[in-house]
Amino acid sequence: MLSVAKELIAREIIEERLEGKTYYLKARLVADPEQIAEALDLVQEIDRKIEELNEARTRAEAALRAVERLEEEVRLAKMKADFIRKVQEEKPEEFDEVRKLLFEARASFSQGDYSGAIDAYTSVLQEGVERLECYLYRGSAYFHTGEYDKAAADFSSAIELDPFNPLAYHNRASSRVKMGELNDAIEDYGRAIELKEDYAEAYRNRGITYLKYMDDYERALSDFNRVVSLQPEDRGVYFLRGTAYGKMLKFEQAYQDYLRASEGMEADPWLYYNTGNCLLRMGRYEEAIESYTKAIEVKSDVAAFYHNRGLAYARQDLVKEALDDYNRALELGPEDGKSIVIRGFLFWKIGEKDKAIEDWQRAAQMGENRGIEFLMQLNGY
Repeated sequence: MLSVAKELIAREIIEERLEGKTYYLKARLVADPEQIAEALDLVQEIDRKIEELNEARTRAEAALRAVERLEEEVRLAKMKADFIRKVQEEKPEEFDEVRKLLFEARASFSQGDYSGAIDAYTSVLQEGVERLECYLYRGSAYFHTGEYDKAAADFSSAIELDPFNPLAYHNRASSRVKMGELNDAIEDYGRAIELKEDYAEAYRNRGITYLKYMDDYERALSDFNRVVSLQPEDRGVYFLRGTAYGKMLKFEQAYQDYLRASEGMEADPWLYYNTGNCLLRMGRYEEAIESYTKAIEVKSDVAAFYHNRGLAYARQDLVKEALDDYNRALELGPEDGKSIVIRGFLFWKIGEKDKAIEDWQRAAQMGENRGIEFLMQLNGY
């Protein structure tokens, strides 16, 4: 801008004189308005070009990140493919001792022999070869054997070797969840997602952590929505999202998600149980009874299934059916004071008042006093 100004501005001398040794000069700066306008247009054009350059640079950086993510996905896919191929194609008799150990480790892991895989990978690590694979898969083996602290340590070692490995961060996060280190786990899941934006399993497991351990249903819902967008055919995520909706008391949305999940989870009793709970809360008692009945047909030894179906029967004034279900729920145990109180009211309703009072006294010993309070009100207390 300074150089442009020099070109536009001229000096106009108004007065000059010499008085002894002192020289006086009086002048003013003048400029052509048309030239100034042209110069401003030029400056604005330069600004636009700079802005376009910055936008182009931003697009280039985004494209570079996309390429890096693609390269990472290719690398992960190649790693998995190589792992399977090595197990299938390698011939142990052609290996030296270290290669035999590595083959044994891979074979043990692929067959679910996690203790054997741990021993074999530990031996390979002592030889100083294939360290990244060893830490990743020995860590996974430790996870499967319930040694979560050792699993997390191995995944940390893998991260030191490859700080841009999303699988290592994801698996360390899952280990930290099991260890109760929930905030660190959330951070690790986030890092895995930063490295691989379409990492559906990381979104899913972070959502489960929010849902199951942190009661943060909004964040859980956000993560499950992301999985749905990435894997819309995955019925399991609809079950998870439905559960989040249910926790948020959005029963209609939960019910719709459970319907979507049912297309691939026909043998899951908890799907029918959760669906029944939504219908019960929505006042659709006949449908709730049908759903609880399906849950019981799949798994007949869960007290909660009978308890909630009994409640739905009671809401329909089907007292005998409700009483049968509460009897069954209490047989399966553990004894639940709330169930005993409700059964007492059912006894009272059919005129078996002695059994009702017996149930309420028994429930009071467990800290559930609603039956006793009902008796006191009847007697004017």
